[in-house]
Amino acid sequence: MKRLYLILFFVQFGFSQDDLEVANSDSIEVPTANGDTLEQAIPNDLPSMLDPSIPLTIDAGYKGFLWGSAHTTNIITSFSPVENIDSLSNIKSFVGNLGPDSAIVHYFFADSGFWKVEIDFLIQELTVEMQVQDFLRHEKNISEVYGPPSKINHKESGVSSTYSNLLDQKFSNAFYRSSWKAEPAVIDLYLNSSVLLPKSDVSIFSGNYSVLKLVYYNPDYMYSSSPAPITEDLPSIFEIY
Repeated sequence: MKRLYLILFFVQFGFSQDDLEVANSDSIEVPTANGDTLEQAIPNDLPSMLDPSIPLTIDAGYKGFLWGSAHTTNIITSFSPVENIDSLSNIKSFVGNLGPDSAIVHYFFADSGFWKVEIDFLIQELTVEMQVQDFLRHEKNISEVYGPPSKINHKESGVSSTYSNLLDQKFSNAFYRSSWKAEPAVIDLYLNSSVLLPKSDVSIFSGNYSVLKLVYYNPDYMYSSSPAPITEDLPSIFEIY
């Protein structure tokens, strides 16, 4: 008889524990995707808030700025903006450093929105050979991400860096261009190097004639409805010269 009482006691105790667990579970509030929970934790403008140091894939845009974005869209970047006095310009420019290189980054907008970013590298090397080395360094870095170029055009001409006739100054030239396909985008790296030799304080032509550019663009957004510029009659060559 005592054994029967013990069995009934434990069965009753077990049912009491189950009821207690159910009651406790009913008092727990499970958060839902509304109000102050998930909906506010994931902002609607997430792409525009991404850290610019974490770039999206190039098929989506450039460093988190999406292809087709409107000209009025804020560009999040650590670079400093370059003031543009032309209020009607379809270009936004920023200056800063890309790794070891100083550069100006230009964002271009067409009727269909953002379609191209053009990076102008500051050329500090004074010889064609060193400028070519800069090009090849960028080419190697890009190839590590997107594979070997789909197109390559490398040409050099003119005098070598050892040319020394000050009274007959000549240019040393190099034209290098490499292209990659990163569907739907295209990547173009371009060097037009032109250095007057020999180097002198009395150079016939002063200034820097070399250009090193890296361009990312999306052909799907290369659309403009702007009319072609009106051709104007040029003055006589006697008036010009």
